[in-house]
Parts: sequence; C-alpha cells; structure tokens
Amino acid sequence: MLEMFMLGSGSGGNSCVVRNEDTMILIDAGFSGAEIRRRMLKVGLDPDDLEACLITHEHGDHIKGASILSRRHKVPLLMHPATKRAGHRNFCGSERMRHFEMKEVMQLGSLTVTSVPTLHDSASSTGFLVQSGEVSLGYLTDLGSVTEDNLLSMIPADFMVMEANHDRDMLWNGPYPSHLKARVDSRVGHLSNNDSAEFIALLAKLGNLRGVMLAHLSAKNNDPELALSVVRERQEKDIEIILALQDQPSKPILVEKK
Repeated sequence: MLEMFMLGSGSGGNSCVVRNEDTMILIDAGFSGAEIRRRMLKVGLDPDDLEACLITHEHGDHIKGASILSRRHKVPLLMHPATKRAGHRNFCGSERMRHFEMKEVMQLGSLTVTSVPTLHDSASSTGFLVQSGEVSLGYLTDLGSVTEDNLLSMIPADFMVMEANHDRDMLWNGPYPSHLKARVDSRVGHLSNNDSAEFIALLAKLGNLRGVMLAHLSAKNNDPELALSVVRERQEKDIEIILALQDQPSKPILVEKK
C-alpha cells in the first residue's frame, strides 16, 4: 500500500508526501517551511515523522522551504550533487544532506526510491519511482519531453503524478514574452497537455497504470478542464485522471494492487 498527499503543485510551489505503513517521505519543498508544515498538519501529517525530503531540481518552486524544513524538523535532504551546487544559495550549510546519482536505487525506511533523469532546463532534473512491496508510484514533473528511459522507468507504476503544464495555443497566444514561450515549449521546458496525454496513454497500454494526477498546470497557459479533457480523450484504457491543486492539499490518494 502507498498513500500520496499532494500538498500543492504549480508555479507557486510544489510539494508531495508519499508514505506506506511505517515510512513517510516528501518530494520537493517548494513552499515556505511554515506553509509545508501547515499543509501537512491540515491533512493529519507531522513533518517530524519524515524520513527524508527528495529534491527534483533547484528551481525555487521546488526548493524554497527545503533548508528550514531540514533544520527545524531534522529531515535529511536528498538531491543530485549538481542540484546542490546550482541551488547553493538556498542552503546555509547546517542542513542534513545526502546525495544520489541518476538511476540510483535508494532504500528509505521501507520505501524503495529510484531516481529517474528528466529533460528540464536545470542543473540536474529528476523524477522518482517510489515502491512499497508490489505497489509503485511514479513522479514526473518539470520536463519538456519524455524519453524512452522515462517510459521504461515508469512501467511498474500503478499511479503517476504527471506534468500537464500548458496548452500550446494558449501559451503562444498568451502574455509571456517570446523567449519565455520558446523556453516553456522547448524539449527542456515543460510538457504540454497533448504530450502528457500521449505518454499516459502509452504507459497505460504497456504498464500497470490505473490512475494519474495531472500536476504543475500553468495558471496563465492552461485551463484545468481543458487539461482533463485532452488527457481523458486520448486514453484507450479506463484510468482515473484527476488534477493537483495549487492553493491547498488535494484529497489523499490510496495506491493499492487490484
């Protein structure tokens, strides 16, 4: 059994709790330390019980509260060495830190976590596959395109957190300056609704996927109902598709084998 609590996802901050019966981890700390604590307590979780906080990359909406969280609650921060170097201004040196390499398999309590390299304009961007017994949860956000390696890594996933950042028409007709539009739409930017839909459909066909939470939706270049519609219409299998919220925690997701 795995249980997931999406504390919030979007350009304003990203943070997600995953736990089984005896181990709890945090993926990203993109809100302030106080806000992460507030959101965890709101869903009945205690930051003092965290085994570790895994960081996907060094951008502020994923790392903002990592330092204070580590120091206040004695939570080890796990990240790629390149992420630490690129995000060094966010750390004071007294945090508990551990490093992982790409495709490393880590044992965190009774959870097994595999780091998955992703294509994004950061020093070293990472997704994760979290396993508890025979149950697996995949986490892929902040990627401009998906790779064969991403697909193969996520084949075991029973549930996915998957980026659906923007609608291309809304992006290119929207308020962003041209250079930022090009950055978002590049192969190391962010994933569009259509690209996310294609990946989810293929993963559902080849793997164990039975549910997806669409995450990191742009407030200016996407619409929640549009994202849901695009992804749902592409699916050949009947899988649950829901949206992550930015301003408050989403309802807990229980991931179990059939």
